[in-house]
Amino acid sequence: FFVPQTMAVASAVCGLCFASAMTLRSYGFEGLKNAWSLTKIRKFMVCGALQAMTTSLSSMAYALGTSPSLVVALGKVYTPLVAVFSRWILGKHFMWLEWFALIILTAASFAFGIMQDLVGGSGGEGGGAKLAGALCVIASAATSCLMSLLMEKFLKGETDPFIMQKVRLDFGSVIFALLFLPVMGMLGTMPGNRRTDVAYWATRAGPDYWGCQSIAMRTSHTSSNGCDAATGDFLVNWTRVGNSTALHQQAAECVCASGLALGWGTNYMIYVGLAAVVFHSWITGVLVSKFSSVYRAVADGVPVVLIYFFLDPLFSRVPLAPFRLAYTSVMPFPPMDWARDCICLILPLSGTTFSVASSEMQKVAELHQSQEKIGLVAKGGGSTVSDEDSDDAVE
Repeated sequence: FFVPQTMAVASAVCGLCFASAMTLRSYGFEGLKNAWSLTKIRKFMVCGALQAMTTSLSSMAYALGTSPSLVVALGKVYTPLVAVFSRWILGKHFMWLEWFALIILTAASFAFGIMQDLVGGSGGEGGGAKLAGALCVIASAATSCLMSLLMEKFLKGETDPFIMQKVRLDFGSVIFALLFLPVMGMLGTMPGNRRTDVAYWATRAGPDYWGCQSIAMRTSHTSSNGCDAATGDFLVNWTRVGNSTALHQQAAECVCASGLALGWGTNYMIYVGLAAVVFHSWITGVLVSKFSSVYRAVADGVPVVLIYFFLDPLFSRVPLAPFRLAYTSVMPFPPMDWARDCICLILPLSGTTFSVASSEMQKVAELHQSQEKIGLVAKGGGSTVSDEDSDDAVE
């Protein structure tokens, strides 16, 4: 009983309000006026457009029958792309050990996602649809990569505090999230796509969606199941209800509805998810501004380990309808598939290799700079340090 795309709009609006309030508190009205500078906001609109394109292309991949595991696997092409594009956009270079770690990380992510897809047995659509879906995933990763790198360039190219730049970034996200609402809805209603819930004009049963689905007549394989397409009435499977007083009461409460605000007042978990999305957006911006987009890509491998080894077995034991639908059986803890276990453990190890390589590269760069400074001082005669002392300092 909820339109998922409205989460993107709500999270951008909440992020914008929070960033504006924090700017006002820390820097007063002058700071807020600077944060809302239209000249600087215009620059961040590109990031908002790329973010909306990323979401739409990912949705298109699902619409074409691409399985979630395969989307995650192919989406890891983001990691080498961000390293390649950063050379032209940011002028960054990486040593061979860093490239080696990135290649291992990408290959392991590919292998893990494909193994998950094979174990899940998701057939998807035909060969042409699968190819088109794969291309959409790769295009989504490319736009996400460009968005992250441009955001890094804009954030580090400004002297304004991060909180002010977050206002401009979220403003662009709000505009394009609103513009793409109908686009996402049309993608969700494509032939063969079951995700009609992303279309805010499509009806769905509620207020307890899963409870209503358990007693609804089978009218379709989409989220509109149980709703009469002509009248919008909820169709009850009276054979399933039988003589149960509780099911009769539940059937009386079920209605079909549509709209942008649908479901926001029915479940507190929506607001928990909203808080998580806003926090993720915030912490991603901090990570990119303080470190780099490549570090963000490397860090994305760590949650996969947590999900695979801990969260999946935990959530498969939750006795609620949405979890029962996602997990057909209780998953063992720890997982007993040794091949996937080893592949999954490669992700944090390759990330650690990249971090160590970057640290060593930084040490080499600092040593090179110190050598240049000592050489310049010796040539300029501005120091009484002898050549032997200089050699000792370099060593």
